Amino acid sequence: MATMSKTNGNGSEQQTDQRRERVPQSARIVAAVAVVLLGVHMFFTAVVNTPSTEIKYQVLPGAAADQYARPYLVQDYRIFAPDPIDTDRQLWVRAWIERPDGERVRSEWVNASEVELSDKYRRTLRKQLSVVGAERLMGAYKKLTDDQRAVAEENHLGGDGLYALRDALLEADDSNPGAVRAFIRADNFVSSYATQVSLALWGDQGEVLAVQTRAVYDPVIRWKDRHDPQAQRPASSYTLLGWVPAMEWPGQDREAFAKSFNAWAEQAGVTPGLETSSPNDTSDEEVAP
Repeated sequence: MATMSKTNGNGSEQQTDQRRERVPQSARIVAAVAVVLLGVHMFFTAVVNTPSTEIKYQVLPGAAADQYARPYLVQDYRIFAPDPIDTDRQLWVRAWIERPDGERVRSEWVNASEVELSDKYRRTLRKQLSVVGAERLMGAYKKLTDDQRAVAEENHLGGDGLYALRDALLEADDSNPGAVRAFIRADNFVSSYATQVSLALWGDQGEVLAVQTRAVYDPVIRWKDRHDPQAQRPASSYTLLGWVPAMEWPGQDREAFAKSFNAWAEQAGVTPGLETSSPNDTSDEEVAP
């Protein structure tokens, strides 16, 4: 029995030696190098993705990890967001009011998007009506020609709705009727919304005769400057539109809208007043924001 055990032991050792002999030394070296490189890769990956700025932006190991990862190992956010939003998109509105005594006054500008966003439940899982309106208006406005934009900047208070504005745009340049139709639809959307806002805020002070809207794109600080305490936002871009008649449509519930909007305005601390001037008293040189 002892002899058999000794024989089995020698056999196991021989099998182990044979396996070692079958794995070349070069392969063992390559495997060891691969393990080391994998460890370095995992370490640098952890450094690049760490939430700690003290580690991530130190010369070592942060700078070394950044040089290692760029450009081929960095996840490009455009895979998931091909056109990321880099601006705050807002809709500003104001109204022209006729008081009961016949005096006509203009309201202050109101950032309707700021008012809407004061309700925390409206910040998630939906896009605010004012933001939708601002995006539609800015997109359509950019497709107008220079001559048409100059016309849109003027007041168009004759008649009902936006027919006067539409006719004036086509008269200025009829080369892009599709762009004009798209702009009128967008202006209709925001002007109707502005009318409801005006009725909610100033409806008890007189009759809302006209409204003026402005889509404002306020860029955020650039990503590369996010850690610079002196960094400033790039200049805003905005639409320049004149006054148009107030527009209210069947099926709209001004009381329900006013109840919600005034509650949001109270949360936002927005209490816009009225000025003693009419639309024709301004050349609109001021900028809403």
